[in-house]
Amino acid sequence: MINTVVSGACGNMGKKILAQFALETDVHVIAAIERKDHQNIGEELQLGLVLSPDLSFVKHNDCMVVEFSNPQATIEHLEIAVERKLPMVIGTTGFTKEQSEFVASCAKHIPILKSHNYGLGMNVFMEVVQSATRLLGGAYDIEIIESHAANKPDIPSGTGMTIAKAIAEARGDVVDEVIQYGRDSTKSYQRRNHEIGIHSLRSGSYRSVHTVIFAGSGERMEFTHHEEDSSIIAKGVVYGVRFLQGQKPGLYSMKDVLAFMQESHL
Repeated sequence: MINTVVSGACGNMGKKILAQFALETDVHVIAAIERKDHQNIGEELQLGLVLSPDLSFVKHNDCMVVEFSNPQATIEHLEIAVERKLPMVIGTTGFTKEQSEFVASCAKHIPILKSHNYGLGMNVFMEVVQSATRLLGGAYDIEIIESHAANKPDIPSGTGMTIAKAIAEARGDVVDEVIQYGRDSTKSYQRRNHEIGIHSLRSGSYRSVHTVIFAGSGERMEFTHHEEDSSIIAKGVVYGVRFLQGQKPGLYSMKDVLAFMQESHL
């Protein structure tokens, strides 16, 4: 049995993770965490599961932390996790460069699985896009269009940036040197070698749509992933939890989880 602590338990993803974990026979939730000022702190979410304000309130050490909160809370919980040697699955987005570096430093002491998107389909999608990039080299222009609901705050999305990094990596580039955020009509423009354009649409009730365009001379290809229900993220988190159980300290990704699934014939 894998004992877990779910942080961000009352958020959209937290609720779906709790619901998914309840269906699994090998995953058990021993504690749930939310921000200190949440109205339900101290209340029982389900039988025996009382909502706590931070990880320090959880005294159980034989457990794994599943973190889907905010960057600052994640950093605070990481400090506790390192001290108590607790593995952590991180789905939090919006980290600063310094915070990302701190996460990487913590991975020297505990196993950490970190991803912007735990959906299995999206991670296979990124594998396909990377393969296409390697095969086509620099002969095709690449653009990314990511569409989300009007109220999504981060631009571009964490998944959109992950796709851009995957493409840059496949071509041996540093993403910050080749990425182009939209186009500015007030400035003259000429496409750079290996440039990756990324465009963010925020409208209506879009769930999540990511399209990668490979545009060549006389043809173009488009790969699109539609996320219709965020519960698929929770299902991916289950596989992530199973993968991380018993791992050595290190910073792992969903690529490692996919390899684990293939080896385990899951």
